[in-house]
Amino acid sequence: MLWINPQKAEGLKSAFPSLKISHQKNSLSVEIDKDKVLELLKYLKENPEYSFKMFIDFTLVDYPLHNPRFQAVYILYSPDYNERIIVKTWTDETLPSITTLWKGAKWAEREAYDMFGVRFEGHENLVRMFLWETYPYFPLRKDFPKEGIKDTYLPSLNERDNIPSHDYDPYHTAIPTLEDLEITERKRINKKNQIVLNWGPLHPGTHGTIWFLFDLEGETIKDCDIILGQLHRGIEKLAEDLTYTQIIPYTDRMDYISALCSNIAYVNAVEKLLGVEPTEKAKWIRTMMAELQRINSHLLWLGTTALDLGALTMFLYTFREREKLMDIIEGIAGIRLNSSFLRIGGVRYDLPEGSLDVIKHFIKDFPSRIKDYEDMLTKNRIWIRRNKDVGVVTKEDVYQYGLTGIMARSAGVPYDIRYIQPTDAYPEVDFEIPLGTVGDAYDRYLLRMEEMKQSLNIIAQCVKKLEELKNDKHLATENPYVLPTLQETYFSIEAMV
Repeated sequence: MLWINPQKAEGLKSAFPSLKISHQKNSLSVEIDKDKVLELLKYLKENPEYSFKMFIDFTLVDYPLHNPRFQAVYILYSPDYNERIIVKTWTDETLPSITTLWKGAKWAEREAYDMFGVRFEGHENLVRMFLWETYPYFPLRKDFPKEGIKDTYLPSLNERDNIPSHDYDPYHTAIPTLEDLEITERKRINKKNQIVLNWGPLHPGTHGTIWFLFDLEGETIKDCDIILGQLHRGIEKLAEDLTYTQIIPYTDRMDYISALCSNIAYVNAVEKLLGVEPTEKAKWIRTMMAELQRINSHLLWLGTTALDLGALTMFLYTFREREKLMDIIEGIAGIRLNSSFLRIGGVRYDLPEGSLDVIKHFIKDFPSRIKDYEDMLTKNRIWIRRNKDVGVVTKEDVYQYGLTGIMARSAGVPYDIRYIQPTDAYPEVDFEIPLGTVGDAYDRYLLRMEEMKQSLNIIAQCVKKLEELKNDKHLATENPYVLPTLQETYFSIEAMV
């Protein structure tokens, strides 16, 4: 993905003389005073010369010794020019809400308020995102300890007055009481109809751990609020005290179905920061493994979605193929799910003997399986009736909410990070980006089927290239920022140091 043209960025100074432009090796950002940031963002969105109409993300960074303390970071994308820009500003306590420009900022600003305590003027519903309303702290501030603040007394059930408890600390980090949850519920939804129905929190084994509040009139839902955070891990906070390599296992947990893809996003970012170039072989291994995980993820979606709609057979079929993929991933990475396979500068292991032959067999067999899925579903009247014109997403929805992946592509927006910001071996492989026309659930089904075919095409190219690179290194160990392999530490004092 290209960053905004430097000349275009300089052109912003005619309308905003106080603008500061920062050129980094891998990005370009602009900085402006807080009282001008909303005006600048509106200008970038609505001026046809820039057309940054797609909201990507917003976050805050805490610099305790800086005055003002918090740096706000806005990331925007221009579909018309395939350009991205970062806008920054500084604040201590408040920022203007940008929800009048992008609806997706509603949740981003709530999360920033929840984690940092910065308030957003003009936000219509500024309540906490993950924590309960009476929680007194803001955990992503740098002065908040990693272990939390132990201010809640919880005596041990086994503790006796005459026998001291062994290693038991009766003080724990804050936990919500029933009163806290009731206050949260009342603040989240105003009862206007007959009854407020609590549904959840759902168990982690179900399709999402969330808490619904429904305002009902009879059996009709008139209003709804969703409370998240039942499985909020605080990975950002944990990462503050870890090395770059130690953070990799936490990225597995961001999406355990596509753990390697999360590994790639993180490791690529660290390599850019450190100036580390992974080996050629590692790039092709990463790309191949990412596409295997993409198929794995799409099969899980297809099987569970079909099961939810009453098609049990499809669930069994897709999990049959997923088992083959999981065996391949386990054979290469050592673990089926959260493998932490990537390393800064490469991958943890080289490919084991015979692994490419197994993958070639899968590539040969899987197209017939896809055909089976299509024969059962694509023209099935029940499947069509339950997916056609359901959950329609428009291009404007994509831009407003910052939707990416299959959601964006089903609406006809060609937002595929493998194409617009290719890393590893993606610049060298050929593949097509299928796009939808309606943006409904049926389009998203069709796109996932086609994407699995494209993934097979990419994997085949990777296998061919890796056969040529059989004797190459899988890790750039000569770089001072790259950890040596375990075997090297046994024989080399330099590796131990």
